[in-house]
Amino acid sequence: MATGTADRSTAPDETALSEMLGKTAAHWNALLRHLASTVPGLVCEWKFYGPKYGWQLKVSSKRRAVLYLVPEQGAFVAAMALNDAAVDVMRASDLPEPIVREITTAKRYPEGRPARVRVTSRVHAGTVRRLLAIKLAS
Repeated sequence: MATGTADRSTAPDETALSEMLGKTAAHWNALLRHLASTVPGLVCEWKFYGPKYGWQLKVSSKRRAVLYLVPEQGAFVAAMALNDAAVDVMRASDLPEPIVREITTAKRYPEGRPARVRVTSRVHAGTVRRLLAIKLAS
């Protein structure tokens, strides 16, 4: 299940996921509930991206990838792509400077610039929610 896991035969179940995430499981679940209440047609699907990246939960709406959640031991990474308009809004926001700098200096791909936040606390989960709001509004 974790990054680097080569076992592609079985997607993580709720018990294994909860054990791996530990205290951050509450933030994982809260993000998913938040998205389900704000994004129509939300689809969550476990994907195996190879031994280096392992299992990730792809969250999408109308074939548009909204968020990727990557479980780790005691934490998770929330990742998304921000288009140019979203990056401009993010620059003008009061998000933490290290996050803004990391995203604005990241390589631009056709789907946008990668935004990744390692979630270990409520503050990090709040940053992900704010980035999602910017992404979804653009």
